[in-house]
Amino acid sequence: LQTSTTIYIGNLSFYKTEEQVYELFSHVGGFKKIIMFLDKNNKYYSREDAEDAVKYISGTILDDRSIRVDFDWGFEEGRQWGRGRSGGQVRDEY
Repeated sequence: LQTSTTIYIGNLSFYKTEEQVYELFSHVGGFKKIIMFLDKNNKYYSREDAEDAVKYISGTILDDRSIRVDFDWGFEEGRQWGRGRSGGQVRDEY
C-alpha cells in the first residue's frame, strides 16, 4: 500500500454514476480509470494525486452520505469486491 495509486471509495450511493464520481475526484488530480462494482475504485496517475484524494475527499458528504476514501491494493481478478488482499474488507483481515 505504500506505493499504491489505487484508492477505494466506500459508502457511495448506489445511484452515483461514473460521471459524477469522475467529476468529484478530478478536482485532486488526473486518474487513469474508475472501476465501478459494489465498491468503487479509482486508479490515479501519481501517488501524490492518490494521497490528495485520501486527504481531501475522505469524509466529504455526497448525497447525504459521508464517503470513505482509502488506499487499495488495486484491481485483480478475484478480489474486486473489497480492498483487502483476499478481496474482502481490510478490517476483516485483522
